[in-house]
Amino acid sequence: MSNLLRMVAICAIAASLFPLRIAAQPVMANYGVAESQSANIERLARLMTVRILTPTASGSGAIVRRQGQVYTVLTSWHVVAFSQQHTIIAPDGQKYRLLGAPLQLGNADLAIVQFRSSIQYQVTRISTDLLTVGEPVFAAGFPMYRGGSSTTTFEQGILAFRFTQGVVSVLPPKSLAQGYRLGYTNDIAVGMSGGPIFNSQGLLIGINGRVKNRDPDFGVYAFEDGTEPSGRMLEQMVNSSWGIPISTYLRFISPYSSLFNYQANSQSAIKIASCQTKSACAD
Repeated sequence: MSNLLRMVAICAIAASLFPLRIAAQPVMANYGVAESQSANIERLARLMTVRILTPTASGSGAIVRRQGQVYTVLTSWHVVAFSQQHTIIAPDGQKYRLLGAPLQLGNADLAIVQFRSSIQYQVTRISTDLLTVGEPVFAAGFPMYRGGSSTTTFEQGILAFRFTQGVVSVLPPKSLAQGYRLGYTNDIAVGMSGGPIFNSQGLLIGINGRVKNRDPDFGVYAFEDGTEPSGRMLEQMVNSSWGIPISTYLRFISPYSSLFNYQANSQSAIKIASCQTKSACAD
């Protein structure tokens, strides 16, 4: 009995000492990523993220390649598909016109655009690792509206930059329509579509595309084969933001590196994209 009392006393002392230490660990606040590490990733994100303006809307993009003075930006197709006029605002605030027309990657909600500059901009490093539920992720981009209002942020340019932190929440067994297969808890906003999603090493793992809490009655959470998720998975999906994994982009461009050399009026580029679409859509 004395041993039992001694153990109880030790447990009571431990309970009085350790809760404060545990509470002081901001594990849930920063999802296990040190504040300094998060700050470093944000600094990188600011150097790699561009804003894309049209006369009536805006989106975001990530610089993924540089060849001489030509930069390639990965963005969402819906950011660039509905206008003939596009302006890229680089991380230093410089503005550029596109070199040619945007090029959609197959049927995915992804596109590449290019601009020319003699200034050296940071190019994102891309992750080839598999994603896991619960791993920290960071989303960047430029909201089109000031919080909760209908006032646009167009005149703010790159000052509208937003950086959010969260975790991977859903990795469905098959893709939703248009290539969406990465659900995450980060809060993103209209205008952040096309912006980069980074892992805790600052590597590009995806592209923003859809905000949380979309109406499921419109079929946005149906799989690309027409089937529907279970009730439990649907609830997770609705509560998640959605992006396209960078693996989709890599699958498209790896056999067709010449895509980076396309010109606006090049029929050969269109032909390459058409062949690429067929091969990608076959699997």
